[in-house]
Amino acid sequence: MALIQSPPGMPERLLRATEKLKTAIKMKPWTSTRQRKQQKEQADRCYLLELPTELLLEINSHLTLIPEAALALTCKRMFAISGEILSSRSLRFTRDFAPLFHHYRNSHNFVTPRWQFINLLENGRWRACSKCLKLHPRAAFSSREIRRKPENRTCNVGELAGIVDLCPCKKMTFRDKMDLVDYLRVRQTTLKALKTQFRGTVSGRYLWHSCTEKYGPTDLKVSLFPELNEYDQLVIRSEYQLTTQSGQVGKEEYMTPRFGCAHRSVDLWLSSVYQSTICRLFDSFCTSCRRITVCSACETTLRCPRKQPFHTEECGKATYTFWTERCLGGIDPIPDAAWGAQRIHPAEPSISVENCNELCPWTVREHPPLAFTPSIGEEVIQPAISEQPLDSLYSSIRMIFSAPTRLSEITTLATRALWGSASA
Repeated sequence: MALIQSPPGMPERLLRATEKLKTAIKMKPWTSTRQRKQQKEQADRCYLLELPTELLLEINSHLTLIPEAALALTCKRMFAISGEILSSRSLRFTRDFAPLFHHYRNSHNFVTPRWQFINLLENGRWRACSKCLKLHPRAAFSSREIRRKPENRTCNVGELAGIVDLCPCKKMTFRDKMDLVDYLRVRQTTLKALKTQFRGTVSGRYLWHSCTEKYGPTDLKVSLFPELNEYDQLVIRSEYQLTTQSGQVGKEEYMTPRFGCAHRSVDLWLSSVYQSTICRLFDSFCTSCRRITVCSACETTLRCPRKQPFHTEECGKATYTFWTERCLGGIDPIPDAAWGAQRIHPAEPSISVENCNELCPWTVREHPPLAFTPSIGEEVIQPAISEQPLDSLYSSIRMIFSAPTRLSEITTLATRALWGSASA
């Protein structure tokens, strides 16, 4: 609309009226814009945030875990008020990932508060993966997988996607593995330059993570040392320090639900390997010892540097120091069979408590008797001289008595060995 022009010689009264009309015409579009803005602000107004902080805290106290966590993600003020709920253990991976004796039940992971919260956070940008148990961008899924339910959806990593349980704190997906591989490759390059500069005085071991967890009367310390071997494969050495009541390792009331690999419980595996210390061919020729110390499903090995625990006499506890080594596959951006064998989720659906054999994580393997005549000096005298517990010595003597040797010779040498051990 064109503004009204005042002709020359107009009376002052009429001139003032004309100016008012011009001002009204200019104000009309500004008033309509302001009204629209006020209407929009009225529609976007959040009456909840206008409450004082004390009332908001009172409201949060009546909410359960998942609604409170969802409310904390709505805005900055609610995050400042109740953001600590997002650090709850219930919203993380459980420290041992699967309950003892339920390892082969994949459905357990789909009824946890964490998975329910992940489903609640799905939107047009993020989708949940049933193998990684995490949210991924939509670009990480094919159009076919997008249409599936969250419990059946798989990301672009493929059927070998999943989670490797390393310790109570570290759960690794395949993408996490590739991030660690990239870091280790950069570290290798840096170490080469440092060793060249400081003439090899730089240590190559890398302590990636260390934690201590308590399971009833048992304390378990885990230290993770990842490295890339000569075949460009990611190898993780997990060093354990297990402290429990003397002579109770592997017993049900002292058992921890910690897995040494995806198929064997660390307590019972240690107990089985410990039985192999009575074999003088340990780690050399005995096929029974090899079968006990190496998991046939994923090739993870368990080693004990000492053949007896460190005893603490004042509290009656024993400390066992041992380690496992597992290969998580190569550095290619596509998962391989070595990675797939190490996954604790998804577990093999065809294996259960009824039909499992060596793969069962709570199976104790007894060390079989020797099929040959043992050496007197190596099987009886040497254990008596070394710092071996008496039960290992008695086990050696029982093997000697089961062998076709002279009873009088065995009795004499065994008595001498016992006398030497007692005097020591």
